[in-house]
Amino acid sequence: MPQFRNPGAFSNDLRRGGLDYLRNTPTGRYANRGQWLRAAAWCAMLAAAVTGLLTSSGPSGFLWAAFVGLAAFFVLATLCHDAAHGSLARQGWINRIALTFGFGFFGIAGHLWRWRHIRLHHVFPNVEGNDIDGEGSILIRLSPYGEQRWWHRYQAIYAPFLYVLVFAHLAWIDDWRHRAMARRMNPDEFRNDWATAEFLLVKVAHAGLTLGVPWVILQPPFWALIVGYMIFSGIASVLFIIIVAGSHLSEEAEFVSPEDDRIGHDWAEHQVLTSVDWSPKSRLANVLSGGSNAHTAHHLFPEAAHCHNPALSDLVSAAANLHGIHHNVTTFAGMVGSHFRYLHSLGTIRP
Repeated sequence: MPQFRNPGAFSNDLRRGGLDYLRNTPTGRYANRGQWLRAAAWCAMLAAAVTGLLTSSGPSGFLWAAFVGLAAFFVLATLCHDAAHGSLARQGWINRIALTFGFGFFGIAGHLWRWRHIRLHHVFPNVEGNDIDGEGSILIRLSPYGEQRWWHRYQAIYAPFLYVLVFAHLAWIDDWRHRAMARRMNPDEFRNDWATAEFLLVKVAHAGLTLGVPWVILQPPFWALIVGYMIFSGIASVLFIIIVAGSHLSEEAEFVSPEDDRIGHDWAEHQVLTSVDWSPKSRLANVLSGGSNAHTAHHLFPEAAHCHNPALSDLVSAAANLHGIHHNVTTFAGMVGSHFRYLHSLGTIRP
């Protein structure tokens, strides 16, 4: 496993300032009242969208499916990602419920996603061979160290069509691969009856709620059922991937290939160099993206709920300026554009 350099002045100053801020907030590192109220609003929106879908008729059902996917994404961003980091609530059981039901709505095993996200992404973001989010596949090249194929020259064009499939692919295919990996790497946590039962129940419940219930109540043609499912899953997938992937897979973010298992900077500097923020001080962007707009602050303080990201991002900017470290900041349009330019460059420039 690669090793970072010992923490430097930037790391120590930033950590001290961030911890002081979190100690002096009324809720500590956990979600505040505003975040809980927003979560309640998104949950109500999701319930209304599901009701609208199950009482719809004809083509309007497709529009309602899109609303379900949109509302479910906001619930995921507002509650479930923080729950994965144990920062939503002080009570562990609340985090576990939010994680299981939020990701389970999309057919994704929440406990497994938490392990994958923290163990295989947060520890070494954008480090070759150690970040699962930068692995790519035969269809898409995401790392400058990945193998280049001739069709990758077109990946900036066809990538959005792949992004639509991400949640469905994760639910029905990738989760099984990740489960096998987790059982091999962490057998105590994943090689037991509870982990197996939770995994299978999520799959069955997802199929029943998103395919079975609409089939029984609406009795649509089979093709319409599948199209509706893909609209629901695809809307959330695109939002999730664009907002999250662009925060690491872009022209500004660095990729690292360890030399002799050593990384040339410390952990905190690495998080700044490999992350890209868009409008990190915007409260509206924080609300709509679940704090992903201030992704650097999240990686530096993953134990904090996203409602704290704007304030923590101010600390990141101040510390980075003080120590001469570049903090990657752009707009939402700038981040999206940079992501697709990055895909284009990986497809056309030889490694």
